[in-house]
Amino acid sequence: MIKVQDIVYVAHRAPDLEVHASFLSDFGLVEVARTADRLYMRGAGPYPFIHVTELGEPGFAGVAMLVGSAAELEEASRLPGASAIEPAEGPGGGQRVRLTAPDGYRVDLLHGMTLVDPLPLRAPLPVNFAYEKQRVKSFQRPSHEPAQIVRLGHCVLKFSDGDAAAKWFRETLGMLVTDRLHVPGDQAATLGNFLRCDRGDRPADHHTIFALNTPGDINVHHVSFEVQDPDAVHIGHEWLREKGYKAAWGVGRHLLGSQIFDYWRSPWGYMFEHYADGDLLTADMAAGDYPATEENLAQWGPALAPRFFESVVVD
Repeated sequence: MIKVQDIVYVAHRAPDLEVHASFLSDFGLVEVARTADRLYMRGAGPYPFIHVTELGEPGFAGVAMLVGSAAELEEASRLPGASAIEPAEGPGGGQRVRLTAPDGYRVDLLHGMTLVDPLPLRAPLPVNFAYEKQRVKSFQRPSHEPAQIVRLGHCVLKFSDGDAAAKWFRETLGMLVTDRLHVPGDQAATLGNFLRCDRGDRPADHHTIFALNTPGDINVHHVSFEVQDPDAVHIGHEWLREKGYKAAWGVGRHLLGSQIFDYWRSPWGYMFEHYADGDLLTADMAAGDYPATEENLAQWGPALAPRFFESVVVD
């Protein structure tokens, strides 16, 4: 059975690679390669790239996930509508099978990508708690800089049928439901499913895919990247604010997933998130079920932005 192990990259389309490169650099990614119609950006972690910009009309192009073995990639190539096994594009090489998820989303499954050396990354800032002091005769002096991204954490996709989409990710890619959101007062009506990778006893992020039920509004909602610590989230917020980008919501802390979050809009209105301190779960954790109330979105932070659930906002 196929069990995806991680999310590797997401891809957007943009009509100007240089403008998108500038935004992504200020967001904390590092350019590693460029062609006439592709821009590849990496984080500090070992994947050779974690974001691709494809030249074209603004839009979301797809997501790539890592399978655990060559045998699983071969199995994927036999699924209905799957591509043959083919060379993966971009730095790191490897092999790829391209699938189409519900509502036409492109999902690339990867195996054999060559990893790279991690980039230098400042150590997490030690914190002096009330009864546990970690920092003596040292000072907090983080640099004023973009929030250096470590890795891609998850993406949130809107579907015409959120339950059918969650079923596809469970049955096709071996993912697990972590938490379900339902309409307040109507537990039978699904608003979305948080899905994580099944890594057995190895911890996995609270969610790698969040499948939202939004008939009539089929698009990516946001993509999310992990940074070193909560200070990096706040420092990145100030950097992006000073550069004149459009804030979408944050800084706050989610309830489901627990992440310290901060959301920003790209030059074409697509939402990108910085996060730190997210939950990690093993495969034996039972799924939760929560009403989709505002208090279940954030434990603290600014009021929910009125246009937060719009896929694209360009003013």
